[in-house]
Amino acid sequence: MGKHRQKASTKITFGFVILCFVLGAIIGTIGDFCHVFTEVDAYPANGPAPFLPFLPVLMPVWVPFLFGGALMLMGIVHRLLANTYRPVMGSNPDIAYAMPFLFTMLYGLTGFINLGTGGLQDVWIAAVAITLWFAVDRSMMGAILALGIAIAGTMFEIMLVHAGGFYYLPEHANLMGVPSWLPWLYMSASICISLFVRQLK
Repeated sequence: MGKHRQKASTKITFGFVILCFVLGAIIGTIGDFCHVFTEVDAYPANGPAPFLPFLPVLMPVWVPFLFGGALMLMGIVHRLLANTYRPVMGSNPDIAYAMPFLFTMLYGLTGFINLGTGGLQDVWIAAVAITLWFAVDRSMMGAILALGIAIAGTMFEIMLVHAGGFYYLPEHANLMGVPSWLPWLYMSASICISLFVRQLK
């Protein structure tokens, strides 16, 4: 195989956890803002928690904490399993550091591009997720992790919707209250996080 590849770190430090949390809070809040702004999802106006200030849409103050916790858990899982597989671009720092920006853009675009949930919207988001996996990962474990995170994330959102925490607008709620393209978005998140956490010390 030629050169010996340096092993990725599997160490979970306080700094790593905080960085993942902060990054998740930023990315998730930006992405969800795009979804609320474009009327993909919304939050009850009479919710028990106050709303984030200075925004033209209603988003509860717990939103950044929810997304921060989600990415923190995702990052820890990928970090612990980093040496069980080798994404094809796993050792490329330029690609890895671009992944959070790429996912933030994709998240936002799923709100601004609306080709019909259950139809072409699902097709283009699925095509992006599959292309992303082929371009930067191409490993069976990467695909399994992406699938697992897609199932877990989608199920959590279904539970949150049914608990009244938030809701998707009717035209986007064709899969037990959430969009049928949502799992593909989670798969893309998993692929992006996988590369990013490999570069963190």
